[in-house]
Amino acid sequence: MTMLALEMIGAIDLLGTALQSGDAFGGSTTVEWTRTALLGILGYGLLAGVGALTVAFGYRGATVRKSPHGAAVLAGLALPSGWLVLEALRRGEVVVDSPLVHYTSGSYLLGLVAAGALAATGGYRLGDHLACGVYDVTELETDGSAADLVRSAGLAVAVALPESIDDAEGYPAVDDAVKRKLAGRQLRFPNDLTLPELRSRLEARLESDFDIGYVRAELSEDGAVEAVSVGDRTHGISPSLGPDRVAVAVAGDPPARASTGDPVEVWTDGDTRQFVATGTLRASTGPITTLLVDADDAEAFDPGQRYRLTTRPETPSAGHALVAAIRTGDETVTATTAEDGGPLESEFAGWVPGRVLAIERDDEIVSLPADKDPLEAGDTLYVFGTPDELEASPSDADDSTLEADADEPPEATPQTVD
Repeated sequence: MTMLALEMIGAIDLLGTALQSGDAFGGSTTVEWTRTALLGILGYGLLAGVGALTVAFGYRGATVRKSPHGAAVLAGLALPSGWLVLEALRRGEVVVDSPLVHYTSGSYLLGLVAAGALAATGGYRLGDHLACGVYDVTELETDGSAADLVRSAGLAVAVALPESIDDAEGYPAVDDAVKRKLAGRQLRFPNDLTLPELRSRLEARLESDFDIGYVRAELSEDGAVEAVSVGDRTHGISPSLGPDRVAVAVAGDPPARASTGDPVEVWTDGDTRQFVATGTLRASTGPITTLLVDADDAEAFDPGQRYRLTTRPETPSAGHALVAAIRTGDETVTATTAEDGGPLESEFAGWVPGRVLAIERDDEIVSLPADKDPLEAGDTLYVFGTPDELEASPSDADDSTLEADADEPPEATPQTVD
């Protein structure tokens, strides 16, 4: 900051010397030009300060973290710099009556950058301070005597992540760059947390700080992190696509009362209307509508054709609400097969960890099977639950559960979706 101040003073002295020499202007206009240049430097400097203040305030409010100093200063300087570029292109000068390629214009720009950097630094600090007051954010010092005292007293404990971060089964893979940032990273938590509280705080912090959809941490009895599995949230409309279903964008407005999930019929829009296909309304933007149709019907659509959509009767279903709940919750759906002689053969569907949504048996699909339905070798199960539940096996049940009467298996654990 001291160097910037010296550069600004030197630039102003150089500008004053140049103006007193009268090389660029007449003596009668020197004072007026100097006043204009200094006012311009002051005004643009204040603009840079306001820009840095806004960036620091907004960043602290959005992330509860302090904005990087350099980024805020550069954002503040971008405002006067952009304005001067427009003025140079429009008028061919950056300050009144000074040629664009001249030492007076250079001195003016140097003074503006120095003043803008000083004002942006002040605006950055002021914006961060104001945001802490507005959003009730308490800053904690990580260095200094106070921090050393906290560590020496054992009020904070360092938790180190493993050097290898795994992918959570049933979730899209997280970017490798994010996993590299997590590998071996140390985080600090209060030392009075219980093991479940520490695990919950660790998972919530990784999800929030690194924008991860799902985090599962395995901790030892002494609080050391043994393994971390991460997964991303599924984006787009793929969770709404069942087997042999595709999404098609067509030119055509849906009926006025139609909403997402409603069944529709697609007809050609012309003098002779012809039936094309049936589908499900997914979304509509202007004249373009996205439909979910069978894969075999996708080839029936002509890219240059406009279509008319009509609603068709269908029994109400809560399927779309279920899809929305699955996308926002930690639960996921995985498929597993009951092997011949494996632990799932002859087990009841209600004893499978998680919730069995469907059983694929030869050419038959059993939806939401009863808890007393036995599983057969070769069955494909679609199970809904968290990775912790899905990794468990029926043999992990309590002794009291195993001793229960086979005719009355225990009730399935209800699944709660946040």
